[in-house]
Amino acid sequence: MKWIKTSLVDTLRLFVGVCLAMCVLSSCSSDSDSKTGYIKFYNASPNAPEIFLTVDENLDDDDDDEIEVTYSAIEYTEVSGNNILDTGTYYIELAWQDEESSDRSDLEIIYEDSVKITNEDIKFITLSGNITEPDVLTFDIEVIDDDEDDDDDLFNIRLLNLHDEYQSVDLYASLDNETFNEAVFLSNVNFQELSDNIKLDQDQYIFYITMPGETEVLYTSVDQSYSVVSQYVIVIRDNIGVGSSDFTIDSIGTNGITELNDVYSEAEFGFYNAIATDEYLPEYQGDIDIEVALGDENIVSIANLAKGEFSVSTITANGDYSFDANNSADGEEYIADALLSLEENGDTTIFLYGRKDAIDDDEDGVVDENEDGIVDDYEIVIKALTLAKSSSSSIYSHGVQVVNLADSDDFSRVTFYFVLNDENIDSADNLLSVLQENSGSLTLLNNTYDIYAVATIDGTDTILDTMELVLDESSQELYLIFEQDIYASSGYKMLLVNQITAEE
Repeated sequence: MKWIKTSLVDTLRLFVGVCLAMCVLSSCSSDSDSKTGYIKFYNASPNAPEIFLTVDENLDDDDDDEIEVTYSAIEYTEVSGNNILDTGTYYIELAWQDEESSDRSDLEIIYEDSVKITNEDIKFITLSGNITEPDVLTFDIEVIDDDEDDDDDLFNIRLLNLHDEYQSVDLYASLDNETFNEAVFLSNVNFQELSDNIKLDQDQYIFYITMPGETEVLYTSVDQSYSVVSQYVIVIRDNIGVGSSDFTIDSIGTNGITELNDVYSEAEFGFYNAIATDEYLPEYQGDIDIEVALGDENIVSIANLAKGEFSVSTITANGDYSFDANNSADGEEYIADALLSLEENGDTTIFLYGRKDAIDDDEDGVVDENEDGIVDDYEIVIKALTLAKSSSSSIYSHGVQVVNLADSDDFSRVTFYFVLNDENIDSADNLLSVLQENSGSLTLLNNTYDIYAVATIDGTDTILDTMELVLDESSQELYLIFEQDIYASSGYKMLLVNQITAEE
């Protein structure tokens, strides 16, 4: 018998070769048999709160499930990413959070069904209609991985009509430097039906909606760039903004949505006077006059807007304008030619307030020229804070936009605590810290809350104001305005105002 002497390297090479041969013989089944698809959720129910999607292998309480996941909540007109799953049949739940816990067991289920995840397909789930009796649709969208799209600079779209007042519409598209006369017919889109895939050249596009077979344009979108190889769903839905157009479009990409409002949609605006009387505004008696220049000699005049009051709202064409604000008592100019930019379909509130600034006449950065440790003098500078109203109409939860218009050297921020019956300030889950001359927002479930405005003054947390808030299905989106009040013991107060009606 002849022995063959081998080195360690040779032995390892022989072992690897045998393993590779075995893999070839077995076709490496563990890798090649692995198939995956995706699930994607889109919330188009206008009065829905944030909705959770849960995917489960079965509906039994089985901790051994390989797949049991609740994805992040999706609010109205938002969409999830493409969540990857192994192919197979799963149960799904759609639910909203009706308690403080967002655990799956504490969610209120509104829909339950089974879905089949197929290889290289996206299971696209849409929620629309009234949240109390919602419509849930599921569609299979093939994942397109076409090298020719990249070579030819193409992208892919499918069309979906979720506007329940229009059973059928036609959709056209043109380049952004063209008009409807040059537009190309894309497809007729029936209610709750997803179109076949359409390939377009990557470019800037404008979409148009007409009734089937007609040429009268009912909607013209703002232009939108499509500059990468990707897949989109173009959703036609009801316009809930302030504009008169019946339509808006959600352009849904892989990880997000762009809302395409009608380019001709009107905008709405109004003012709130938060300018407090002050010794450094000796002629100011609490009223201001406002003039908004809307172009073509169109002037909107608001006379004697009192402290703590909202003006009547004005609807106009969207665009960039300017406004002036003067003291009603003597005509002194407080603000001149301030920019007022109004977006299509948007509703804007302009908060006018005063800030006390130290005077530096020679602009040398010194406000205590005689070095006695006291600022030589002050002036009140009138400023504007512009905020967009929320378009949400959820019945189970409501947004609160906190506007901090305080002017104090004692504190720079205020923390607002929304305290439930079984909580105190230290344990409250819902709180918001807002700097002076800034705003912030949060969403609250329907319930009764005690609100506390707390600031840290000389190292001590001090309650500046308290009030109660009751939220139910009839509540609206709210402004919580924090401002000066000479009649309050702290010198400050909170004011709750419905955003839509701008009334207490």
